[in-house]
Amino acid sequence: MANADASNVYHHLLSPSAQQQTSSARKSLTRATPSLSGFVILQAMSGKTADFEHHNVFFPENYDDEFDSVFGIGKKPSPVADPTIYICSPNDAKMTPAGNESWFMLINAPRHDPANGVDWSNSELTASYTNQILSTLSKRGVQTSERITWQQTITPAELEQNTLAPGGAIYGTSSNGMRSAFLRPENVTKIPNLYLVGGSSHPGGGLPLVGMSAEIVARHIGRA
Repeated sequence: MANADASNVYHHLLSPSAQQQTSSARKSLTRATPSLSGFVILQAMSGKTADFEHHNVFFPENYDDEFDSVFGIGKKPSPVADPTIYICSPNDAKMTPAGNESWFMLINAPRHDPANGVDWSNSELTASYTNQILSTLSKRGVQTSERITWQQTITPAELEQNTLAPGGAIYGTSSNGMRSAFLRPENVTKIPNLYLVGGSSHPGGGLPLVGMSAEIVARHIGRA
């Protein structure tokens, strides 16, 4: 069973003979559009934010422009100037000291692609975009600058390095269209006893769908 990115499994982890057996799956992945990536900011915050929930989403004025920037529609892929900002702020004493907050901030971002898109290994870009995100959040009514006690960023380049997902594409192939879930790599491969599980295989990315992927594979191997 493999929970690595499906394209990485098919293109880099199989023997030559196994690659021949899975040529159709590899061709499908080559034709597919990789999904977007994410720019992550982790923060430890002093004090409490008024009216904050566990999940908090701050939307931009032009939501369509966000994805035009991410996928390079009509222009070169670029960091989103006015992005949607998602913040998870868990109310959990095991994760956060009393009276304080721990934030997981996620922003949709283009894949790491130095040749044709965005080079997320550029430390100056990482620093400037982090400041841009915090400035945008401030304009939307959430001040952070005086409350940050610790901060770390994770770029698409680091996601690629840490997970071997091409470009840091955190959802495998792009989920565009009603039939996209059925066009993703199948859980049961042409290689005996090799199963694909996780966000890059059927049925898709995100925790609920990843859980369903695990359930499907468990049934096939007789563990459900």
